[in-house]
Amino acid sequence: MAKQVTADESRPGFIKRIQEFFDDIFGELKKVTWPTREDLMASTKVTLFLLLVMAAIVFVYDRVFGFVIMMILDFAS
Repeated sequence: MAKQVTADESRPGFIKRIQEFFDDIFGELKKVTWPTREDLMASTKVTLFLLLVMAAIVFVYDRVFGFVIMMILDFAS
């Protein structure tokens, strides 16, 4: 975690602050619970399935609204 600097202490140098920043990043990455390959594959399958469902819904709406617009344009002319 980042260290608190009081008004009496001087600030560390630029290079030291960058080093502490990356040390903090690596420390936090060690705490991350990474998914297993099976979890990742399951999540990917769910995502692709939902993507296909949403694409089908958008396709149907596009066809229906396109048909309605064409009917209105044909009726108007």
